[in-house]
Amino acid sequence: MSTSTAAKAPRKTETPRQPTPGVDIDALFELREKKRMLEASIKDLEGQASLIEDRLMENMDKDGIDKMTGRKATVSISTSVVATVEDWDAFLAFVYRTKSGHLLQRRVSDPAWREMIEIKGKVPGTQPFTKKRLNLRAVS
Repeated sequence: MSTSTAAKAPRKTETPRQPTPGVDIDALFELREKKRMLEASIKDLEGQASLIEDRLMENMDKDGIDKMTGRKATVSISTSVVATVEDWDAFLAFVYRTKSGHLLQRRVSDPAWREMIEIKGKVPGTQPFTKKRLNLRAVS
């Protein structure tokens, strides 16, 4: 008995179609709008939490209590000493005189840097970097 096997044609694998730029733009817009709504909800929640924190702190201070417990959580008051600069010239003079740069957080103000480049042409120790970002606007 002879059996012949028919040659099967190779099966074409379909490549998933890339969304069109218009579809991607609309999807990005929808995601941004969802993010904005969530951020608004977070801002509202943070405001509510802040009111409760203020009320707790006020009551704890008034009663001389530094720790309280509820059914689900415990709160306590902690303190730390932080700096408030009242005279930037005096502070920065101290930083430079004592070489205490570690007292500063290192970040360049982009608008001020661009302004200085316009005035002086160069700011020692820096190089320009062109940052690219995609801007998304709602269609009117």
